Amino acid sequence: MSKMSPEDLAAIVSAMRRDALGVEDGQLSQERAKAMDHYHGRPYGNEVEGRSAVVSKDLAEAVDWALPSIMRVFTQSGSIAEFDPVGPEDEQLSQQESDYTNQVIMRDNNGFMVLHDAIKDTLLLKNGYAKHFWEETEKVEEVPYSGLTLDQIAQMLGALEQEGAKVEITEQESTTQLIDTPQGPMPVELFNLTLKVTRKSGKVTVLAVPTEEIRVSKRCRGSLQESPFTEHVTRKTRSELIEMGMPRDFVDDLPALNETDNDLQTYSRDSVSDESKSTGANIIDRSMDEIEYCEAYVRVDFDGDGIAELRKVVTVGNKIPPGKQWNEPIPAVAITGFVAKRVPHRHVGESLDDELADLAEIKTTLTRQMLDNIYLTNNNQWLVNERVNLKDFMTSLPGGVKRVKGDMPVSGAAEAVQATPIIGQILPVVDYFDRVKEGRTGLTKASTGMDPDVLKESTKGAFMENLNRASQKIEMITRLIAETGVKELVMQVHGLLCRHQDKPRMVRLRGSWTNVNPQEWRERTDLTVRVGLGTGNEEQKREKLMLVAQLQQQLGGAFGLVGPEQAFSLFEDLAKTMGFDMPEKYVMSPASPQYQQMQQQRGQGPGNPLAEAEQVKGQFAMQIKELQEQYKQQIDGLKLQFENAQADKDRASREAIEAMKAEVQLMIANMPRDIAAPGIAAGMQGM
Repeated sequence: MSKMSPEDLAAIVSAMRRDALGVEDGQLSQERAKAMDHYHGRPYGNEVEGRSAVVSKDLAEAVDWALPSIMRVFTQSGSIAEFDPVGPEDEQLSQQESDYTNQVIMRDNNGFMVLHDAIKDTLLLKNGYAKHFWEETEKVEEVPYSGLTLDQIAQMLGALEQEGAKVEITEQESTTQLIDTPQGPMPVELFNLTLKVTRKSGKVTVLAVPTEEIRVSKRCRGSLQESPFTEHVTRKTRSELIEMGMPRDFVDDLPALNETDNDLQTYSRDSVSDESKSTGANIIDRSMDEIEYCEAYVRVDFDGDGIAELRKVVTVGNKIPPGKQWNEPIPAVAITGFVAKRVPHRHVGESLDDELADLAEIKTTLTRQMLDNIYLTNNNQWLVNERVNLKDFMTSLPGGVKRVKGDMPVSGAAEAVQATPIIGQILPVVDYFDRVKEGRTGLTKASTGMDPDVLKESTKGAFMENLNRASQKIEMITRLIAETGVKELVMQVHGLLCRHQDKPRMVRLRGSWTNVNPQEWRERTDLTVRVGLGTGNEEQKREKLMLVAQLQQQLGGAFGLVGPEQAFSLFEDLAKTMGFDMPEKYVMSPASPQYQQMQQQRGQGPGNPLAEAEQVKGQFAMQIKELQEQYKQQIDGLKLQFENAQADKDRASREAIEAMKAEVQLMIANMPRDIAAPGIAAGMQGM
């Protein structure tokens, strides 16, 4: 099989795009657009003029209450995931990798907003997406220098080359000056020059991607890393495409998008109806024309070896731009998918809208009927005689006049038609559907803090138990988000750092400055995301940690089994349960230079490990001796108790036998002599 041409590859990508999930006007796109309408409380389209048109926003209520609980799990401790060590020698390095990867996501890329947008899309639209890639930037500056010797120029150029900078001399002139030396005045050539210094730098970029911009193969069964086709479709101007490195003549021939090319789901996302609408082609400045930019991650046999490899293929206007950077093999898909409610063996999950759409429609209908009834009750209909002035009756003003013709009494001119109030029948039904909603979502009045009487009706223990039980569904949603999205996001960012960050970086981790070099890291597969929800779980965790603190105190005092590292780890976990993400602000870490220096000043630092070992050995020897003495005393006490108990038992046995002998002898003595067997008496005498 021969190598595939760029035209054939573009045709394959286009065919996969048309058959993918998430395309415009597809069923999935329409369902997501409808969910956004439900979230914003837009009309259903069945409204009747003159009647109530309110919409029950149950979806918005559920999403906005569930989102804070889920976000707290990943952001409260400052660490969204931790790598598990593969051995005792890997403890320190795995901790460093965990801390640095979390810092890159949460601090360098504003991970809170990334997680917020991705998780909210997941709850609303079945899936959420985050994109992660290595972004290289180039900074160019021109710096003038004057009066430099050749040695100084060589030293400066050498230093710039060590930094990895590209240097170009744009201007140069030289002069000769006499300089006093021990050998007398000597002519020295001095240079005035201007250097053009180009410095390249790179970083990991993490972005939340709107769901309407993602296309996924229908063959995908879970992670996007296993998908035959994944595509990110967005818009870029002609100017941006040229800045990215595409030839200008190629970009000029591309067709511009127009207003009708906007996605239905994009319109639905906006709270303002025409917020996302654009004028399409820019008549004034053609460089600002918008072009469809498609970045596809496709598995295809491009080189003709019979094995499909993962490639990143960029198409604009269904064409692949000239250049290798637009069609290249890659190690992993640069997009991670989040799922809140997983459908087994499917990539697309379920949203809260799937759970609440029918309930919201029923509540909307009931609420509209109840409001219409209230309006009719407060504004009665009238049976009006034909001789009544209708204009007066249509105008209701305080102190107004109602005119009638003839001499008929006013009471007979009109009669109010009283509407039957139905609010008493509707409210219990609405409450019933609210309870159904609580059962489906796990969001109860107690968990949301909307029931002020909940603590009056139960003890704290029962309340916390009910609260934890109610939060199980939200906890399951959180666990699925962690397993499907967060873990993969952290793993992919870790891989990007290992592959691309070739220079050490000095960062502050756990209260101390650390020189981090991802080139020294190992490949990671074991990753833990700890999920715990709600105030109840946090309180339970704090109580357990306080119990551990008591045990640490006992074990540390009696056996010396607790050191500074263990004590600080306990304090760190306890502080995080209280919402403090930087415990080193309050307590020095044993790994910090300040603590090491303090220990050395006390004569307990790492400068004399043999003395420390001998000290620990002596402490353990004394503790073992004390334990042996305690054990011997316990054994001796038990032995004495056993001997005393045995003596008492023997004495009691002898007394019982003597009493039995006396009783039998008395019984024989009282029996008639012709009945008593002679052998018995003889036997008793022998006892």
